[in-house]
Amino acid sequence: MTPFTQSSSDRYTINNVSYTNSIKGFTLIELMIALILGLLISAAALQIFYTSSVNSRRQQASSDIQDNAIFGFSQIQRHLRRANFGARSTATNDKFFLNHETPQGGVVLTAPAGTSGNWLEDNLSGLVLSGNAISADLLTRNASSTSISNIAGAANTNSDQLTIQYQVGQAGLFDCEGDSIPNNFYVIERYFVRLDTTMTPNMAGLACASAIYDYNEALASSPTGIDIATYQHPTDGAKTNNLAGTGTIIIPNVDFFRARLGLADSRDYATFPDRANSAYISIPSASDMATSIGANRIVKLQVGILARSNSPTITEQDNSSLRFTVLDKSNVALNSATTNDRTFLRNVYEGTILLRNARGGL
Repeated sequence: MTPFTQSSSDRYTINNVSYTNSIKGFTLIELMIALILGLLISAAALQIFYTSSVNSRRQQASSDIQDNAIFGFSQIQRHLRRANFGARSTATNDKFFLNHETPQGGVVLTAPAGTSGNWLEDNLSGLVLSGNAISADLLTRNASSTSISNIAGAANTNSDQLTIQYQVGQAGLFDCEGDSIPNNFYVIERYFVRLDTTMTPNMAGLACASAIYDYNEALASSPTGIDIATYQHPTDGAKTNNLAGTGTIIIPNVDFFRARLGLADSRDYATFPDRANSAYISIPSASDMATSIGANRIVKLQVGILARSNSPTITEQDNSSLRFTVLDKSNVALNSATTNDRTFLRNVYEGTILLRNARGGL
């Protein structure tokens, strides 16, 4: 048997058979082609990942708005439909005729000034707060100083404030802050936009502050009136109200809140609703209340919000180019602070609510 031998020229001989050791590798062109193909595959994978990530964030943002705005907005509308239940009549109109003077009326536009100790006048007839006249800052107002917004403009950039009241005709109902309302008691609810301090950073949200009271004609007509700072719950004892407080955030991430009054000039709206001339107006100022509403009755409400998602999303459109229409407010732009913030998914939600107890009577 011939042993294994190797020559210096990388030639091998095994059993008298010669083999040449041939070592081959990739050429430069082959390496470049492989590198390009790898980059193309990686780019495609990254594009798929990026697209999937963007879609996922948009879906999450859309889910945020639906969870927050749609649910909260439907709850508000449910409460607004109760407005005017329990309203009281005047010498001029019956209890179904709702305007800016209706005692215990549904849309709270006016409050008694308490001249000479007389509290029996206007929507909040007979009521005081901590022994004093109820501040106009707690009433329904257009572009209220107590209701912030994230929109831009030269004037009237604040959100509206909508204050309603109604009487509860059954047990087991709760106000907008989650407090139980005793049967036959009244509740006042004030809807406005404020900063949500439970979030970091603080973001604007739609809040509601409320007050529950038991109407007593004798006490209402007394020099002291009915003080709504506290009330006596039939089973739970003394309770404290929060009408002038910060309230509870019911819809987080709200950039703007708008409300309008639906008026009708018909005295027999329930019998001939087709004959009623109706129109929507912005909430009138205190000095223009009698002129704007006059002999008309409030039969409907329109409310709208500009809501945004909890988490930012990716969009090709800058905040500075966004424009919205909220009820009668068209071409609404975001203010500078919001424009310079991250991009969020935003949507407008609107609703029209017919006040169920405002159509009857004459």
